[in-house]
This record gives sequence, C-alpha cells and structure tokens, in this order.
Amino acid sequence: MKIHWKDQQFEPQLQDNRAELNGELWELIPQTQGRALMVGPQKTMAVEIISIDRTEKTVVLQYKGIKHSLRVSEPLDDLLKSMGLDNAMQTKIAELKAPMPGLVLDVLVNPGQEVKKGDKLLVLEAMKMENAIKAPADLTISAIKCQKGQAVDKNQVLLSFD
Repeated sequence: MKIHWKDQQFEPQLQDNRAELNGELWELIPQTQGRALMVGPQKTMAVEIISIDRTEKTVVLQYKGIKHSLRVSEPLDDLLKSMGLDNAMQTKIAELKAPMPGLVLDVLVNPGQEVKKGDKLLVLEAMKMENAIKAPADLTISAIKCQKGQAVDKNQVLLSFD
C-alpha cells in the first residue's frame, strides 16, 4: 500500500494500529468519533478525520486547522495505471435524468462547460422542496435538454454529457 500526500509518497508497513513510516514507528489511537491521536517517536498529533471515500480511496484529515488530502493506492491500482487501465472501471455517463417529477427552477451550467463531481448542475423543485442536482462525476456538458420554469417528468433527460 502507498499513501500519496502532496508531492510525497509513503509506503507504511502496517500492523494493527501501528505503522512504520520512513523508519519511525507511529501508533494510531482512536479517540472520540472522527478524532484520533497519531503518536510518533517524538511527536503526538491530534487529527480530525473529515472524510473517508472508499470508492475514490481518499482520506481528508485536519491537523492544526489545516485540511490534508491523502490518496491510498494498492499494488493492483499501480499495475492498472502502468497498463493504462486506471480509468477502465469508471462508468461512462451519457446523460442526467430527472430523479423525480418537478419544476426546473434554475439551470446552473452551459454547453461545453466542464464540471467536477459534486458541482451543482441545476435546481429542481419537487414536493415544495428545492433539490440541487449535482454532477455524478467529472464531466463536460454537451447539451441542456430542459429550461428554467419547465415541468419535467421522472426519468426525463435534463442534460447530456460528452
């Protein structure tokens, strides 16, 4: 296993809650939910675990008020990347359909625009609630198939992607 942080790469040797990292032994001691102590040979760090995304293999930690994003890769990830197959398992998304019937309150994107996973694409009102519809992946908008003020049915195509 490798941990990638900024421009650095670490290969810790893990055993239970201990890891040997660059020749130093560190212990991870869970505290309250979302918090842990990292105890090293000459330093103890209190960290907060902001998020863990098992699909993307990322961890976001906060230490002294600064967020640090870590990416974990395993030998299989490295092999797939060396073969040019690191994106082979990603699903190709061609269009976004309305998850429920409703009224399009706002379209927040334009054709040709590149969006990142989680970016707001449009606002759909359904059952008197506003729902921000977000990008399911990093995509490029190819066409907008709805407009502000339009009533849409469930599964109606709202946007298409390249």
